[in-house]
Amino acid sequence: MKALVKERISPYISQLYECGINDSDIKLVVDQFRSDLSGSSSLFLLRDDDKSDGIKLFASGLTEAQQQFYVQHHRQDVWFNHYLDKGCQGIVNANAISNSPGLLASFGAQFAAGGVCRVKGRGLSSLCSYRGAAQDDFSAQDLTSLTEIYSGLAAWSQHYWNLLALETQNYQLQQLVKNHNKPSAIIDDKGHIHYSNVAFNRISDENVELRAQHGIFSLQNKEQQRQFKEILNGFVYLLPGASAYMSIPRQANLRPLLIQCTLMSGLSRFERYVEVVLRDPEHSFNPDIEALASLYPLTIGEKELLVLMSKGYSSNDIAELRGVKVETVRSTLKGVFKKTDCHSQNELLLLLQSIS
Repeated sequence: MKALVKERISPYISQLYECGINDSDIKLVVDQFRSDLSGSSSLFLLRDDDKSDGIKLFASGLTEAQQQFYVQHHRQDVWFNHYLDKGCQGIVNANAISNSPGLLASFGAQFAAGGVCRVKGRGLSSLCSYRGAAQDDFSAQDLTSLTEIYSGLAAWSQHYWNLLALETQNYQLQQLVKNHNKPSAIIDDKGHIHYSNVAFNRISDENVELRAQHGIFSLQNKEQQRQFKEILNGFVYLLPGASAYMSIPRQANLRPLLIQCTLMSGLSRFERYVEVVLRDPEHSFNPDIEALASLYPLTIGEKELLVLMSKGYSSNDIAELRGVKVETVRSTLKGVFKKTDCHSQNELLLLLQSIS
C-alpha cells in the first residue's frame, strides 16, 4: 500500500480553493487524493439543504451510473444515518459505527472511512474513501490524514456554494440587460453597478450630470443625489415592479435627462436590485402612438398632442401650432395622465419611449 505522506495531504484543500467552480479541476484533485490514499474509490459529497437540487458529488473510481445512484440514495449511507441520528464527530471507520461499509458495499467496497460535517447556513458535506476486499483496512495514520482533509471540508464546501450562487446570479443579471436595447444598468440599494449595457455607459459618459465611477452610479448635483438615494431607500417598503422617476436638468439648453428606477425581484431571498433606465430626449426616437393607443383609449386630439410633446414642444408651442388655448392643451394632457396613470410629462415620455 502506498504510504500517504502528510505533506501531500495539506495542499488538497488549498488546491480545491484554487479550482473555484471548475468541476473538472476538482475532479482531478479527488483523483489524486484517491490515488495517494490507495483507495478503490473516494467521494466528496456537498449538500445544500436550501435547494431541492443542491447536491454535488465529486467522485473518483466510480462509473457515471454509480455516481448517479449514490446521489439518489446517499441518505442511506452509513455516515449520513449515523450523523443524523447521533452526530458523527470527525473521521471514523465504517466498522466503528456499523458492520457494513455503507452504500458502496454493493459496488465491491470492503473497507471504508469517512465523516460528515455540518456546513454553516448550507447543509452537510461528506468525505468518504473506500477499499476493496483485496486491500487492507484503513490504518490510524490513514484516519489522521483523512481528518486533516475533513477539518477544512466544511469551509471549502461553503466557499464552493457561494461561488456557484454568485456565478448563477451574475449570469441572470447579465441576461436582464443583454436582452433589450434600453440604456439600463442593474444596481443595488447602495448604487453599486452590477451590470450595465453599452447604451447606458454611453449616456453616462456623455453627460457630466451623471457619475459612474469606481463601480458606483451617482449624480453630480448633491441635492439630486440625495433625491436619488431617497428613491433607492424607498424601495424597501415597496413590492417588485414598483417604479420611480427623476428628471435631471442639464446645461446648454439641453432637455432634461429622464431616469426610471424599477425594483426588481432579488435573485436570492436576501437581495433586491434596481434597474436604472436612462432616457435622453435629445436623441430622437419615433414615438409609436398607435401602440400606446392600443393600450389606452386615446382620442385623435390626445394622440396629436403626444406626437408634438415627444418632439420636445412645450404646452405653449403646442397651443400655438394647433391654434388653441394653452388651457386646452393642459386639459387634454391631464386627460392623458388619467388614462395612462402617469403624473408628469417625464413619466408619460418614459412610458411612450418604453413601447416605441
